[in-house]
Amino acid sequence: MHRPIHRTQSPRPSARALVATAVAVGLALSAGCGARTGLNLPPPPDASTPDAPTVVMTHHPAVCNPTTCTEGCDTSSGKGPVKRVCVIFPADADSGNECDGHHDTPGFPANGTTGNGFDDNCNGLVDEGCSCTGAGTTKPCYLVPASQTVEAVPVGWCAENSKGTVDCAQQADGSSTWSGNCRGAQPPLVEDTCAPGDFDCDGKAENPTNKNCNCQSATIACPTAPLTTIPYPPANNLPLQVDAAAWFSDPSFVSSATDWQWTLTGGDCDNILPHPSFGIYPNIDGTEHPSGTQSDTLGTSGKQHGVIASEPAVTSAIYPAFSLSGDYLLAASWTLDGVPYTCSVKIQVRAPGLRAEGCWSTENQGDDLDLHMAKASNFPKCAGEEDWSDQGSGPTCEGANEDCYYGDCLGFASSDGGSFVDWGYDPGTSSECDGWGSQAEGTDSCNNPRLDRDANGTSGICDPNETNPNGMSFNGPFCGSENINLDNPNDGDVFAVAMRFYTKNGNTNPNPHVNIYCNGARVLSAGYDPVAGNEFPQMINDGGDTTGDMWKVGLVTTQVSNGVLTCNVAPTPSQVPDVVRDGSSAYCVDNYHRQGANSQVRLTKTGDEPTSASQLCFH
Repeated sequence: MHRPIHRTQSPRPSARALVATAVAVGLALSAGCGARTGLNLPPPPDASTPDAPTVVMTHHPAVCNPTTCTEGCDTSSGKGPVKRVCVIFPADADSGNECDGHHDTPGFPANGTTGNGFDDNCNGLVDEGCSCTGAGTTKPCYLVPASQTVEAVPVGWCAENSKGTVDCAQQADGSSTWSGNCRGAQPPLVEDTCAPGDFDCDGKAENPTNKNCNCQSATIACPTAPLTTIPYPPANNLPLQVDAAAWFSDPSFVSSATDWQWTLTGGDCDNILPHPSFGIYPNIDGTEHPSGTQSDTLGTSGKQHGVIASEPAVTSAIYPAFSLSGDYLLAASWTLDGVPYTCSVKIQVRAPGLRAEGCWSTENQGDDLDLHMAKASNFPKCAGEEDWSDQGSGPTCEGANEDCYYGDCLGFASSDGGSFVDWGYDPGTSSECDGWGSQAEGTDSCNNPRLDRDANGTSGICDPNETNPNGMSFNGPFCGSENINLDNPNDGDVFAVAMRFYTKNGNTNPNPHVNIYCNGARVLSAGYDPVAGNEFPQMINDGGDTTGDMWKVGLVTTQVSNGVLTCNVAPTPSQVPDVVRDGSSAYCVDNYHRQGANSQVRLTKTGDEPTSASQLCFH
């Protein structure tokens, strides 16, 4: 029988995730003191119970002395106090399964079999070991234990900054469990700082246990709210400036700071492509090569890819540029008067409407995979012969362009033509597709829908040695993701998403990955994931537009209410999985020779509009 072990354990934030490290060791003090009042929370689990070993981490309020300090002694503000309770089972080596029945804290959301969305064992993963349905689907997650919440929402700085999305991942045994990787989230600080923000997320700000914050002024106040920007910004006028001078209580101190370093960590396709799809610039002009070097050992997993830029290339202010949507983590570190500081902030890159993004493991070998998005509802021209790649043979569907892909939906100038897709949506402005990292140039308006990049296809074979996402070498363009965008889908529209293996040029089989974003928020992250260890699906046979392998990713239904877009995503499973291509029933890769010609050109076996995602699969 396992016996409990009592020890003080801190969460595992890396140096990149710590906020104002130097403030936490005592240099910068700020106004604010007071005992904490708030909810009457249940006591932590009884650690004497053999099957419930628990580590309790709690902070104690700084002493407020009205005789010597009258500022900041308001004890009525703020939620909490809350305690950080990390449930470790077994006590000597946690099981890594938060749904084993031993990782719940009484009085707070339980894990059950599917998880509660929190990091209850404080290991930097959320709901690991908990089951899920629909490989690639996502849900909100927080890098705090459930005990650090009020009404199931984290308090303080963690309400926004510890929030991310975790994806449902296929495991080697064919089951699907949450990957644990809470993308875009940061853990709370071990100790609070003497600056506004409640960075340890215990329900009260400016109450560290290792110093007294009474009536002092903060040298550094790290940002508490995420930043928001757009993909494809104008290259000569980058819109987002991140200026650390705004975090200094006295801007004159900035000139004395040294050893500046900025670290920007990316998302799913950044971990698959040869190089990150974003850049860091020292000024507003992003037309040249970005600063910094690539790092492949970032994030809580130590496997995420990103860019690190250091002084003298950059100093206290930078201009980041992005070509993909999603959530990114930016950390700045510097030295002031011999003391190191670190601040971090989340950057939310948001594009309007629906966006599908495809990347694959062998793009650097020249393999050509093509992303597809078909209008799977309200397209009467193709009634009874709903099709991929405009292969409809009837008098009305042939050439009707129901499917947006490289052959008819380019969002940029090409010798092969432009876009012939008309789904009834008004075109977008040029700023939505012509910018940094885009292949559209000199565009007056943006096709809607549109394919922004045809990797290893009409744009030419990419150069894996080109590190500038906005650049092109003599050997080819940057190896980036394919993206299909629809700026303003209607309420009730349904779209089918797939990837086709067009041409094989490399020596290994490609493993594809697809993300789907709804107004910039990740709602699907499916397929190959080197961070989580998922190797499927796998594409084996190329075959142009009709005779190879085609991964049927899923269906997306858009809802618009009061002008707000939401998306319901249903991944496509296989009924009889191909163990080589699908890996398990979580994925469906239809093959021309195995499933027949119609599996490559029809949306469904009957040719009708799909009413469920499973109807896209022919096996």
